[in-house]
Amino acid sequence: MKYLLFICFTLIIKAPVNAQIDNLFSPWNHDTTPGLAVAIQYRGATLHQKGYGMANLEHHIPVTPTSVFDLASVSKQFCAFAIALLIDQGKLNLDDDIRTFLPELPDFGHVITIQHLLFHTSGIRDWPGMLGLSGRDMQDVISMKEIHSFVTHQQTLNFNSGTKYSYSNTGYNLLAMIIEQISGQSFRSFMDDTIFSPLHMTQTHFQDDHEEIVIGRVTSYGSYYGEFRRIGNGLMALGSSSLHSTTEDLIKWVDNFENPVVGSAAVHSMMNSHGYLSDGTPIPYGFGLIHGTYRGLKTVSHSGSWAGFRTIILRVPAHEFTVILLGNHSIMNATQLAQRIVEYYLGAFLDPDPSALSSPQVTYSPEDYEGVYDFHNGLVIQLNADNTSLTAKIPPLSSVPVQFISVDSLMIPAHNLTIGFISDSTLQVTHGVMKDIKSQRLPLPDEEPPLPALEACYTSEELNVSYQVIIQNSQLMIEDPRGIHHSLKKLTDTLYHSDTWYMPVIRFFVNQDKNSVSHFETSSSRNQRVAFKQSC
Repeated sequence: MKYLLFICFTLIIKAPVNAQIDNLFSPWNHDTTPGLAVAIQYRGATLHQKGYGMANLEHHIPVTPTSVFDLASVSKQFCAFAIALLIDQGKLNLDDDIRTFLPELPDFGHVITIQHLLFHTSGIRDWPGMLGLSGRDMQDVISMKEIHSFVTHQQTLNFNSGTKYSYSNTGYNLLAMIIEQISGQSFRSFMDDTIFSPLHMTQTHFQDDHEEIVIGRVTSYGSYYGEFRRIGNGLMALGSSSLHSTTEDLIKWVDNFENPVVGSAAVHSMMNSHGYLSDGTPIPYGFGLIHGTYRGLKTVSHSGSWAGFRTIILRVPAHEFTVILLGNHSIMNATQLAQRIVEYYLGAFLDPDPSALSSPQVTYSPEDYEGVYDFHNGLVIQLNADNTSLTAKIPPLSSVPVQFISVDSLMIPAHNLTIGFISDSTLQVTHGVMKDIKSQRLPLPDEEPPLPALEACYTSEELNVSYQVIIQNSQLMIEDPRGIHHSLKKLTDTLYHSDTWYMPVIRFFVNQDKNSVSHFETSSSRNQRVAFKQSC
């Protein structure tokens, strides 16, 4: 019966849906553009597998199902699967202190366990932003040795381990190092022996040698002033990233979830579980996978973004349906494209599209909400009123429209954020609230020039680098370790933001007389309160 249902399903939808998919990817299906590879699985059978556009523009090489892409963060589920195998073998426990295996790591005064790394609840800083702060370009060669050095010099946690969720690539790099300690093998060879070889994934490997020749390797691209440009990729961040594979091989990986060849029932149970905080609060992130919903359907997925690669594996377990999408252009939104494919095939099972529903009519005055809301966790939101509309600026991103839900709350659809408001007895908005964090509503920045005391040299002991803060034509500027100047825009006298991804918010600590500064802290969503002390 199950087989007959599958035959009916494929006969009814295959031809028209394949045409829709070709149309969806038509912007990428040219011999002058980067492209993507896609594979769609339903109940163990391949409904659609195809390449679009170019794997390499210089040599005019098209994308095919055997093109080798960097999967970026999609890699994490493979590392987590390896951890689950070791737990199942009794060689590891979720509650093990990671310093048992990596004693050189700092003692932060809070035990960090294996599960803290898996669930991104460790408080360990995220290496891309930290290396960005240290002056590194993301197109540089970045090795596990360098990541290891960075984490051994970390001085404080973003938060006490287990109390919050904050995505950290570093945690998965540490898991890879722990796998090496336990197995006595290199991470790459362990993954080959225990997962890739048994599944006959012959075109899959973790990149641990950036100079290695890889047959079929895809080049990544970005767009600059309307022209395509290559984006270099010397990353060897094992565990968190740097897995190279094809849609052809990834079909075998996905099939292993539905019809296990590698991994016991206990291993697959772990892979299907979500994480939690130390107080028992569940979080959607689990063993390298995110458990969510899309228009009413439960999904298990993970996307990836590195250099020009944009990737995703999105599964709908109840329907044994999977979309694998691997792209090589930085402006591609792999998640949205995969969701569109889900709509094509499983539209009859989806809830109504929320964007098509009419929004409630809310009468409000934008001026009543405008101001600066500082949530002290790397998130600062500036709301700006413009006649009858309101926009939100979240550094380092551009301003985007907001949508009011009620007079006491609004949404920022572009960032999937909701803000609540608290008013006083005169109905004046005094605070914003987001995820139980309250922020006082501060006035929009004035046009007064920066405090002269901000101008100084600042050094991070954690990163061993210095920044120079200067004032030019009443504009505060900061010079990074590469000698590049970045403009700092005022939010308050002591709070500034930049359009630099690794340094979006800078908070200066000024003495009461406002004539001297002790230090500044820079924060982002993944790296909190990185201190730079005044050193000159």
